[in-house]
Amino acid sequence: MGFGEIQKVSGVTFLVSQMAGIVGLGYSTISTDHLPTFIEASDLSEKSFSFYMKNNPDESIMVMPGFLEEGYTKIMQHNVIEKTYWNLKLDSFRVNGTEIPTKGFKAAIDSGTSLIVGPKEILDPLVAAVGEVASDCSNVSTLPTITFEIDNHLYELSSTDYILQVEQFGNVQCLMGIMSMATPPGFDYVIVGDVFFRRFPPFFNLEDNTVTFFEESHSHTRSEFLM
Repeated sequence: MGFGEIQKVSGVTFLVSQMAGIVGLGYSTISTDHLPTFIEASDLSEKSFSFYMKNNPDESIMVMPGFLEEGYTKIMQHNVIEKTYWNLKLDSFRVNGTEIPTKGFKAAIDSGTSLIVGPKEILDPLVAAVGEVASDCSNVSTLPTITFEIDNHLYELSSTDYILQVEQFGNVQCLMGIMSMATPPGFDYVIVGDVFFRRFPPFFNLEDNTVTFFEESHSHTRSEFLM
């Protein structure tokens, strides 16, 4: 198995993180020097993996190959439409009865991104429709549900799904888990990361190039904010 050595990095992500390396789980079309990805080069009998993200990182797990058979219910399987990241067809966002079209955009299902991130032209209206998040978490329960439409299927994130609790110097603050960014022309992706994964655990299958989302069988077991 080949490895790519990183000799120099830049950016705050690498400065504050404790990671010793990166296991690339996208497609080899975007791997450095087109090295085979970890999954492709492995001797796994089934080339697949799944994630189960929790608010407590110590409870989060990755399953390779396959997915958890107990405690979770399958929602829907989606075909990958572009093999760079695990890209799916993104139809729209909906919030407060308003639909924000995303025609031509793809949902890049990415375990390496903590938030939901995308171009300002579609995420700024979404964040504006949600409204301001009180840093002291006092208005979390009043914020609206956000709906993602992927392949004509609706996935709902409640405010406790897309609002993050961050502890700093002993104080708990709430932050929006959705962020817009300036992107170059032709960047037609919304990067769907861990904020979405906590609600809908994803199963990535390289055997048939699909992403399947699950949900916990008993919704009351989901971690909620302690207000």
